[in-house]
Amino acid sequence: MIKEAAVGNLREALQAQERGADRIELCENLAEEGTTPSYGTIKVCKELLRIPIVVMIRPRGGNFVYDDAELQVMLEDIRICRELGVDGISTGILREDHTVDFEKMKRIAECKGDLKVTFHKAIDETPDYAEAVRSLSAQGLIDRVLTSGQQETALKGLSRLREIQDIPNLEVVAAGRITKDKLAELARQLKVTSFHGKRIV
Repeated sequence: MIKEAAVGNLREALQAQERGADRIELCENLAEEGTTPSYGTIKVCKELLRIPIVVMIRPRGGNFVYDDAELQVMLEDIRICRELGVDGISTGILREDHTVDFEKMKRIAECKGDLKVTFHKAIDETPDYAEAVRSLSAQGLIDRVLTSGQQETALKGLSRLREIQDIPNLEVVAAGRITKDKLAELARQLKVTSFHGKRIV
């Protein structure tokens, strides 16, 4: 089982590691569901942590529709992540109609190098949820998907999570108010072995 802790700064990252997290998702502005952390934060976390780091690539809060200038910012941030040697990135780009913006996600994939790509909870806004996940995976655009099954919590989204948990070569990371107390119950009901939360450890 992989316990991925969402953290908003260096101190939280170190605490998560100490409490037994297997991986962290490093962000800033967790109150806005996370934005890209600073270069300094990424660099020092990489120096001090022993566990893998996934960096949020999100230039602002609000929706997940980004123009070309914002995409350029995201690509530059991805290059920094490659330079610093983190494990992966977490990102997601949608169109105005909430479908996945595959063209922009292809730009992300072209830039990622060896980084593993997680499509984050923006996927839960898509009208064609399971098909979008399958297509992202089949096109080699993502390695992981972070999702609560289009519900407020992972427990409420179990049926949708089960629709995607058997997609080949895709790590499904269940999310949505998962705490260490709820982890065992969720694990019993899913084939998924990766879980994400702010209070997962």
